[in-house]
Amino acid sequence: MSVDFNDANIAWAEKLGLTYPLLSDMRRQASKAYEVIFDDPALASDPKTIPRYLRSKRSWFVIDKAGVVQFAHVATTRDLVPNDDILQVLKTLP
Repeated sequence: MSVDFNDANIAWAEKLGLTYPLLSDMRRQASKAYEVIFDDPALASDPKTIPRYLRSKRSWFVIDKAGVVQFAHVATTRDLVPNDDILQVLKTLP
């Protein structure tokens, strides 16, 4: 899920060869609910940080069938979560 336009998500999915749809959070409702949005107004007043304003932080969530978040990682940098960490959590789910 991203705050990008749906067409941008479609293009990104095609580039990556994904066979499932990517979700668009244009209204930023999910990003706000999961508290992963850069919404500090000070970001909008600085030319160096304005590109981040109202963008989502790089975040990963594993949510089980009951809707419980089993894994969450939120980064303010472009760091990646090792796939092994996410796969380990997925293995523990029923």
